[in-house]
Amino acid sequence: MIDHPLHVVVKFGSDIPGSVQGPALLDFERALRKLCPGLWIEVFKEVKGDDSKLRNAMTPEQRARL
Repeated sequence: MIDHPLHVVVKFGSDIPGSVQGPALLDFERALRKLCPGLWIEVFKEVKGDDSKLRNAMTPEQRARL
């Protein structure tokens, strides 16, 4: 038996509205837990990083002043 949470990361396309993403993640998590009884499965949305090269080059102090 697995004694730690299992994580699933979902990537939504840009045309999927935010109002749909949250409920979809919860439904997916429920479905996985039902299909895999006894396992604690958590579903997360993929985190997008900041692709701005200027902001990424800034120090935390410089970003705080924005």
